[in-house]
Amino acid sequence: MPLAVDHRDDARSFPRAWCRCLRLLTGAWVGMLAIASLMVSQPALAHPHGWVDLRVTLRLDDQGRAVALRQYWLLDPFYSLTLRQELAALQDDTSMEQRLDALGSEILANLSQFDYYTHVQRDGAPVALGEATRQTTWLKGERVAFQMELPLAEPVPMAGHTLSYRIYDPTYYIEILHDPDAIAVQEGLVIKGLSSQQVPMDCTAKIAKADPDPQKVAEASMLDINATAPMDLGQYFADVGSVHCEASR
Repeated sequence: MPLAVDHRDDARSFPRAWCRCLRLLTGAWVGMLAIASLMVSQPALAHPHGWVDLRVTLRLDDQGRAVALRQYWLLDPFYSLTLRQELAALQDDTSMEQRLDALGSEILANLSQFDYYTHVQRDGAPVALGEATRQTTWLKGERVAFQMELPLAEPVPMAGHTLSYRIYDPTYYIEILHDPDAIAVQEGLVIKGLSSQQVPMDCTAKIAKADPDPQKVAEASMLDINATAPMDLGQYFADVGSVHCEASR
């Protein structure tokens, strides 16, 4: 039996998931969900109910210190469709670009209440985060793309150290995993700034794919869309990205 199930090609991606986590949807879309939920089997209602394809860039300063994680989120097609329709229905004089920018600002504000779903460590010790900035939101084909830069509270020296992160919704309503297409071309986790180091460093980036215990998979499968999941259930389904650096010899 596989340890995890790929949830990204079925009816699990319902707008209600994002309504709970980001509080962006209207009651009309919740009503649409209720109708749709009558048309799918019970397994399709299990957690998670939406997904994000993730790419991350670790930014270094010229002193060999990690300073920020730039995150690129590509929202699932089901929720992207909902957002596009909702934004198109607005009765005002704003452009779609302006509406997407306002949407991104709202997403950023909501994520800030949950530490941006981001958990960073250096050599196993927690690393404090700053306030995310530089959000950009646009349409990539028919999907909504969102980008933000999340600084570390203080620059973190990297030579001889390993910085790791996990990005996850603690309730596992939304599954956030590195984009498999990006991983295939070594762009799931990118290091920026190596060429400008005052003291040259060699850094290696790795992504450890989520490998949840079967008991946690079963626990998630028992939670329907209205259930309250245990806090931090999502950590068991999260990828771990890591960067290890050493001074060049």
